[in-house]
Amino acid sequence: MTTVLALTDAPDDVEKFCVEGELLLFRIAQLPTDRHDFAFFEQQYRTLAESCDLSKVDLVIAEYVDSLPLLYFMRRDGYHCPALMIPHTNPYPLNILFYFLLVAAHPHPADLVICGSTNAANAYRRLTGIPARNICTFGIKNVYRPRDRAASRRALGLPEDRRILLYTGRFMNDKGLGPLLEAYELVRESRPDALLVMSVTHVDPPYYNRLAPRMGDAVLFQRLERASTVDLYNSADVYWSGATSIFETYGKAPLEALACGVPVVVPRWDGFPYFIGSHNGALAEVEAVAKGVSPYDFARVRPDGLAAACVDVLDRAADLRVELPAWGTYDHTMVVLTALVRDLTATGRATEPVDADRGLHVDGLPESVRAVLTHHGLRTTRDIVVEAQRQGLVDRRSVGDPVLLRRLHEDVFGPMAADPATVAAEEPLAVTT
Repeated sequence: MTTVLALTDAPDDVEKFCVEGELLLFRIAQLPTDRHDFAFFEQQYRTLAESCDLSKVDLVIAEYVDSLPLLYFMRRDGYHCPALMIPHTNPYPLNILFYFLLVAAHPHPADLVICGSTNAANAYRRLTGIPARNICTFGIKNVYRPRDRAASRRALGLPEDRRILLYTGRFMNDKGLGPLLEAYELVRESRPDALLVMSVTHVDPPYYNRLAPRMGDAVLFQRLERASTVDLYNSADVYWSGATSIFETYGKAPLEALACGVPVVVPRWDGFPYFIGSHNGALAEVEAVAKGVSPYDFARVRPDGLAAACVDVLDRAADLRVELPAWGTYDHTMVVLTALVRDLTATGRATEPVDADRGLHVDGLPESVRAVLTHHGLRTTRDIVVEAQRQGLVDRRSVGDPVLLRRLHEDVFGPMAADPATVAAEEPLAVTT
């Protein structure tokens, strides 16, 4: 019987695609970045090692970046089974990149990163050398579906005579809300009946306070329950976002909107071009900036382009073909991941000696990654665990050299190219190792 170890804070999804053999669950917490600390991660690992026999594990499911140090400690101590990594982010900023480089220094031939866009998968291959695939994680559940628009608006107390432009997500500085509010002002010049409605979860208070004077008559909901969120999508004429987030690889909210029959307007950024195009919405162009709203941002959507795209979609709404692509459904991703787990567990455990000071695998990695490692004097896994921690790169007290950071940013996001009219292709279930 095979044994799968899941390092996760949300076991409900994992339990649905790990259906064969024994599943061991070890709960991790998604920590604020300033609490990332290798001493804490090692303490977590010791608790893990005491709770189960790691030598019997045939596959590790490592969800979120907080699980990766634990996976590295397993490899360092000689427990060497394949790993399915589900980071829900890109390999950037530096601490995230470093976690993957630690795992890559102790590779298993069947290791695999799954992420929600072709761009993200390509970035993982380039920057870490770890194989990666574009698989939606974890897809949209069928509760998101079209409803009667007038009834949904009445349920939320929204006006029935306005054209609603909806944003859902975090109220934080990587979400492009500044450009979005600029675009809203431009839309109102030609479509005075437009109304911005926002539904937010996490709020960055200083960022909100800076933008609040510009919100005008916008309607703001916070932490709606799922049923109300479905009504919110169904109330909208357009879902839009100005996000050029460095973290998210495809964006779940645009897929939820499509599932409810709502067209989408988003930047030509990261995973968006792989499922948004003129058939179901529009893409707005992104421009490079010298300094973004955070030290990690070097791009933003053009507000005039976002506004023009929104108006265009409002005018074309009756001719659009808006539906959730099959690869984005929850049921489809569970089938794909079940097959993936079966194939990965069949590859078997490898034998590897305990090694706490292994050289980092830099051959074949891009110059931007090698430059960062050289600049900070990081040559071995011990250097990352000790020296990167000391320099404040793990908890991001230091962001690193801004010139090197920009080059790394360009290596993650620069190669993005996709036909906006092309929907992402279905991927085969088979695993190649």
